[in-house]
Amino acid sequence: MRLWQSSIYLNLVLTFLLSIIPMYILSLYINMSGAASVRQEITNSMQSRVHFYLSSYEAELSRVTKSMRDFINDGDLSTLSNLYPNIPTFERFKMLNRLESKLFLLNNSSQYISSSKLYIPSMGITIHGSGYDEAAIPAKEISEIRSVQYKTLSPFTMLDDRLFMGSLFPLGITAAQAPTSIIKVEISLKSLRDVLKQIPTTVEGGAVLFAREQDWHITSTQEAREAALIQTLKKLWENKSNDHKAGSERIKIDNRFYLVTYEPSEMLDATLLVYVPEKQILDPLSHYFVMLLVLSVLSVAVIIFFSYWIYRMIHKPLRSLVSAFRRVERGNMDISIPYKTAFEFGYLYRQFNAMISRLNTLIQEVYEQKIHSQRAELKQLQSQINPHFLYNSFFVLKRMIAADDNKNAINFVEHLGNYFQYITRNADDEVTLEAEWLHARTYADIQMARFRKRLRTDFVDMPSTYASLNVPRLIIQPILENAYQYGLQNKITDGIIRVSFEVKMELICIAVEDNGEELTDEQLSMLEAKLNSHKEHMETTGLINVHRRLQLKFGTDAGVLVKRSSLGGLRTEICIPIREVPNVSIVDH
Repeated sequence: MRLWQSSIYLNLVLTFLLSIIPMYILSLYINMSGAASVRQEITNSMQSRVHFYLSSYEAELSRVTKSMRDFINDGDLSTLSNLYPNIPTFERFKMLNRLESKLFLLNNSSQYISSSKLYIPSMGITIHGSGYDEAAIPAKEISEIRSVQYKTLSPFTMLDDRLFMGSLFPLGITAAQAPTSIIKVEISLKSLRDVLKQIPTTVEGGAVLFAREQDWHITSTQEAREAALIQTLKKLWENKSNDHKAGSERIKIDNRFYLVTYEPSEMLDATLLVYVPEKQILDPLSHYFVMLLVLSVLSVAVIIFFSYWIYRMIHKPLRSLVSAFRRVERGNMDISIPYKTAFEFGYLYRQFNAMISRLNTLIQEVYEQKIHSQRAELKQLQSQINPHFLYNSFFVLKRMIAADDNKNAINFVEHLGNYFQYITRNADDEVTLEAEWLHARTYADIQMARFRKRLRTDFVDMPSTYASLNVPRLIIQPILENAYQYGLQNKITDGIIRVSFEVKMELICIAVEDNGEELTDEQLSMLEAKLNSHKEHMETTGLINVHRRLQLKFGTDAGVLVKRSSLGGLRTEICIPIREVPNVSIVDH
């Protein structure tokens, strides 16, 4: 069988690459190249249109401005402004008619001019294209014209939604001087908006003319829905107004993308911005998007197919294998994975089942060996009756009989009988905590008959709640024996051994501590190292034997801990789980 027919990995990789990669490369190339090309062409076209319309508008208003300034040298205006009382009536009417004709020509010289007026303060007359009257130009408008003429570069001023141009004659007068004449040309906002509407190439596009130093702008549309868009464009214009450069940007407004082209005008002291929704620009590419949609749907179908295939052929078997390993990690060795596939996972499952079977056999062998070893150590402890303890006990008994202390002698013999009966019986290896506790008290009573003058043993009452807890036999007495023999061996008087209980989390700890003075930090460290050692063949003492048997029964949470006692000597804690734990793991010490 060929490699590509037998290997799941190569099948998946080759099929996925051959099916998905070419389609995505083609779709991305078509979409990106087409959109970039159309967007660039539209942007160039918008920049050209913005420049053309802005140049035309500048030329038109430049001619209007020049026509306004021509009135500076007009003889009729100068004569009427300065010599009005001395001019005959006939000559005065002839001059007014000539000025009216000139204003009429100015009104019709540009589509942007709505009206023009010439005000002569000395006469109290306002001349316009269709005659003249005695209505003066409002003082507010004169103030705005004066402000614009001397404070801004813009020739325009916006007042009460009216845009107009103006000039005070003679030029160069100060703010305190009164003008001899005032000319005002009002710009038609409707004409401006009509021109602005011609700039965008789409229905939803628009144009805005922003003043640089004054707070006004003119839009191609007055619809309320465009208000948020205009505010965003205004912020863009404020950031770009100091650059004095034309440019284009792609911005996002209300979850829609726009192409924005702008160009500043030094003459108008304003900036013209044109915005077009990108979606309308890219409409010619709709067939590309349809193709991309078809390719995407096909890709999703292929991915779903491969995902299901991967789930059936790789993910599901792999998940079963990982789950099995995790159960083994938690100590559950009673597990087997059924298999039906002939691919690589079939081989893995077979080998996993074989491995678990072999591990179970080895664990059982090791566990039985540990049990036999611990039982042998326990039997050895039971059989190794300390001869000094036996001799000393008989000497104590002899002394009591010689002193006719029959009552204490009887009690002492009873303690010895109970002691030897407990350690020599071949019953179960486990007893209740209460029985182990009573045996420890018996052992302490025997020792106190001998060392009553040298030391004392204090027992705290055992909590009745844990009296029925099953524990290995002989776990407290070896710790007490270690305290008598080594902790207080050089203590002549005032020796103390204290036995107490303490509950920690889910453990009950039996603490045996003394006030011996012989324990050094080095000896304490060596004792801790022995308890934590995993060496199989090492000298087994009563303390280490207790530690091993507790961990064999209850797991690694149980065992013996040693540290410095608050009394000054050694503190040994026998920690036992409150709830018994089944033998799910073996701790190899």
